[in-house]
Amino acid sequence: MPPAPRATSAGKAVWLVYVFAFATCVLWILPLLSPHSVLFPGGPNFEDIVVYKGRFTLFHTAKFFKSHAYSAFAYPAGCAPIYELFYKTSHPIAAYLFASTVITAGAVAVLWWMLRRANLTQLFLWLIPFCFPLVFLIQRANIELILWMTTALGLLAYARGWRYAAAILIGITAAMKLYPVFLLGLFLRRKEDLPPFFTGLVAAIATMCGAIYWAGPDFFTAARGFTAGVSQFQGHYAQTVRSAEINFDHCLFSPVKYLSIEHHFSLHAWMLVYYVVTGTLALLLFLRVRTMPFLNRAVFLTVAMVSLPPVSYNYTLVHLYLPAAFLICAIVPHTRPPASALLALACLLFLFLPLVAISAVQPIAAGPMQSFALLLLLPLCAVSSWEPRSASYR
Repeated sequence: MPPAPRATSAGKAVWLVYVFAFATCVLWILPLLSPHSVLFPGGPNFEDIVVYKGRFTLFHTAKFFKSHAYSAFAYPAGCAPIYELFYKTSHPIAAYLFASTVITAGAVAVLWWMLRRANLTQLFLWLIPFCFPLVFLIQRANIELILWMTTALGLLAYARGWRYAAAILIGITAAMKLYPVFLLGLFLRRKEDLPPFFTGLVAAIATMCGAIYWAGPDFFTAARGFTAGVSQFQGHYAQTVRSAEINFDHCLFSPVKYLSIEHHFSLHAWMLVYYVVTGTLALLLFLRVRTMPFLNRAVFLTVAMVSLPPVSYNYTLVHLYLPAAFLICAIVPHTRPPASALLALACLLFLFLPLVAISAVQPIAAGPMQSFALLLLLPLCAVSSWEPRSASYR
């Protein structure tokens, strides 16, 4: 007797998890077989939390923005108070590791809660190997850790119907790094969602202005300084590429960067083309996706958030963990999940693989490979509705 349709369809999604989990374990082990293989880029561990330590001795003064003795601060104003909190401790690395432990424990608890509500606790251990983006994030000690926590809380709040809380959390996060503003697209589905949308914008502007004022020595000096730092970062990392970084940069501009390394051409002329093409593509797809269920919009907007900026490193993929968990909880119990949802899940799991480990046996452009998976995810979200049988993630 053939298996029941539910078992067959659920089995497809579950087997996707099994296959990718096995592949992930193999890739984790692969570097141990080659003394020349690396999983992380060169440089000391926890580099991103110590790089600004000297500069923050000048915080609240004009020298914070003008001194050439330390690395220029490359983030929007909203990140500065968070860095200051870490540097006010006697051991900023230990403080960062403590924060990462607490946030990771919270993420694991949320994953268990979601799987339990969906009666999928048997998948819990199978999802643990997909932790490479998180491990990479902690190894770099990047401030993305805090953004991940706040955007994830925003998505959870939205899923539970707490629209204003979600909008405020997303707005605050957008003041730390600019690209989380994409998630405010969640509030563009209906006219009733416009008040939370504008609340999120106000939260972003208020947080940004408050952080600029806090940085001092006066508002306009700090505003010019933060703007210059962000522009310098974009100019250096978006238009300049090094072969050691291409494996960890999965933005949609990554394939062009890879070709520039191979064929020695300047990226400057391609930037405008990239913005026009990707911006138009994302807008046209969003016009379709914005009327679709929450799951489609959450995956689409999060993928856009981590792929459309002209530079985006592997640790930003942690933002896809929660949408992937939403998708698993929605389609595994579904009698007949859409093929687009299954393919989207495969793309998400593929993105969590430590692909750079393949370089132990064969040189690979891991970043451009991931960018193609992200590019495929965008139209997949617009193909069909991914309506769960029950709101098991709520």
